[in-house]
Amino acid sequence: MLTLNLMSMPEANSNALAKIPTPRTLLKRYGIFARKSLGQNFLADINIARKIVELSGVSPQETVIELGVGLGTLTCALAEKVSRVIGFEIDKNLINILEKENFLPEKVEIRQGDILKLDYQRLFEEIAKPLILFGNLPYYLSSRLLWRLVEQRKIINFCTFMFQKEVAERLSAMPGSKNYGPLSVLLALTARVEKLMQLSPGCFYPSPEVHSTVVKITFLNKTLPNEKTLVALLKAAFSKRRKKITANLKPLGLNKEQAKQLLLSQGLSPDLRAEQIPPEKYLALACALEAKAS
Repeated sequence: MLTLNLMSMPEANSNALAKIPTPRTLLKRYGIFARKSLGQNFLADINIARKIVELSGVSPQETVIELGVGLGTLTCALAEKVSRVIGFEIDKNLINILEKENFLPEKVEIRQGDILKLDYQRLFEEIAKPLILFGNLPYYLSSRLLWRLVEQRKIINFCTFMFQKEVAERLSAMPGSKNYGPLSVLLALTARVEKLMQLSPGCFYPSPEVHSTVVKITFLNKTLPNEKTLVALLKAAFSKRRKKITANLKPLGLNKEQAKQLLLSQGLSPDLRAEQIPPEKYLALACALEAKAS
């Protein structure tokens, strides 16, 4: 896994880069500020963006969906590599800047939209291929978006996202660690999670107070048995991490004795806490719950 710091990157030598103003330049030129409410910390260097695209392994013939275009740095790097980019941006001010500056290639289409409310099924039908998603995600909505994408994984090939380092740690956390949680379990059962790069705060403008990690999530298992039950089980199990899991399953209609018997039926100790149970055992518990209900 690479670690990149903005200060360590070589100077760009491509003529095309002269047409791409930095986020700092654009914000100053138009007299606007990055909006903290939208988690705006813009990727500041085209060379870093190119490395992200390269490490993702995306093919030249692909159409890519970018979630959160910002001021276009990653967009330009994607456009250099793939055949088409459809980018979504919620901030109309940023879209206006990109339209006025006009440095994005013709193969890029910018649409205004909230990435939490996008109709991914319609995008899949439009492109007629499983979706490939990129984005420098606002940290405050990363987990919510991932829950939705896991639900939509049948129509998604892979995602390459920049996450707050702590969020990235949760995605591939192992049982027994403090970062292990519901998303860790779901992704372990459905996807391959790869950490591609570490990025320092100086790779962004304005600089956030945290480090970031670029993660590629490739969805492999498109269906799980009793998935709704599994999700409900995970949310209940991790609702109070310090308690034994038998005390947390009341929302599923189980008293402590019933919860104890459920765990014992799968060879698990009733004294375990949620973070001590591996993903495959959660799936087995969900199947047992479903069988009990029927």
